[in-house]
Amino acid sequence: MYQFSKKLKIIISILMGSGLLILFFEKILFKENSTSIWMSLYISFFYFTTISLGALFFLCVQNISKSGWSIIIHPVMEGVSSFLPYGGFMILITLLLNSMGKIHLFHWIDLSLINSVDKIFFGKKLFLNIPFFLIRSIIYIAGWSFFYFKIKKISHLLNVTRSLTDYKKLNFISIFFIIFFSITSILMGWDWIMSLNTHWFSTLFSWYVLSNYIVTGIGIITITSIYLKKKGCLPLFNENHLHDLSKYLFSSSLLWAYFWFSQFLLYWYGNIPEEVSYFIKREEMYNSVHFWILIPNFLVPFILLISSNNKKNTRIVVIATSILLIGHYIDIYNLIAPEVMKLPKFGLYETTGSLMLVGSFFIYILFSNLNKKELNLVGNPFFEESKNYKYPYM
Repeated sequence: MYQFSKKLKIIISILMGSGLLILFFEKILFKENSTSIWMSLYISFFYFTTISLGALFFLCVQNISKSGWSIIIHPVMEGVSSFLPYGGFMILITLLLNSMGKIHLFHWIDLSLINSVDKIFFGKKLFLNIPFFLIRSIIYIAGWSFFYFKIKKISHLLNVTRSLTDYKKLNFISIFFIIFFSITSILMGWDWIMSLNTHWFSTLFSWYVLSNYIVTGIGIITITSIYLKKKGCLPLFNENHLHDLSKYLFSSSLLWAYFWFSQFLLYWYGNIPEEVSYFIKREEMYNSVHFWILIPNFLVPFILLISSNNKKNTRIVVIATSILLIGHYIDIYNLIAPEVMKLPKFGLYETTGSLMLVGSFFIYILFSNLNKKELNLVGNPFFEESKNYKYPYM
């Protein structure tokens, strides 16, 4: 069992307090625009919430595929998923404040735009209107949270009863989550990011965002598993399990790169003004950062993790994963910030403050859910297979 130490709680509290202070000083002393602060908070809310969503998706894929190797790290996947209800609630509060006119992230929500002659916006009014927008968001968050709690409950029962009936229930609910996820993950990408700019659209966009948080979800699962192993709380986790996690990390980063290249190639070849404006705006604001993010999100994991030996090297995997997590945060920032802020400014202080505040809260929820929890799912029928798992080509 993992013991959430008092020392770690103090460190997390200091980080959380420091994040709050940075945001406070930005607002009060430097008189930073509140929109900029709320934007950085929204980016952090989205980033950490989708990490949990990616982890839950990965867990359900393992369940429905009856994958034996990963049973050892299922509690870790559940722990990473635990932030989902909290992060979803914070996103919902942000959307409600925007709908009430308290903050201004989604410009189409402003009443002044509704009375304009914007034909593109009016063509989307059946989809982009405040009541329907909020209802959809509530459905996403409530649905994901329901499946998380249901899967967590059945998993606990399975470990106690060791019943095949409970195991079948776990597979059954995981299948329903994948179906629900396949619909809501697409709509969520349109609603929470793409609708920031009502004049731009992409049929690939939601898949691109999906690949983003699958990578980060697997990355946090990997780092957490290594940390618990080092603490002696996950002794059955070995280099064979690490090798398979690294394979998923490697392949999901390639998937992200594939979607990035597909979207860019289609826009470059088609040269349609409504579409290429997305890249032109980011090139002018952030000096072609959409090209530079290929280095941490594609080249680094490709070089570091292509070797089978490197995939089981803890230090190399931690370095590659850490770079990936930073790179994908920059990617999320690049997706959201240019549509909210009109000036080419990277808000270092408010970004640091929001990352420290929301990130430390994420870590607190993660380890609180792992605290004094049985990390060996002996009730799962594939537990022995996972315990004795050995990658065949090592």
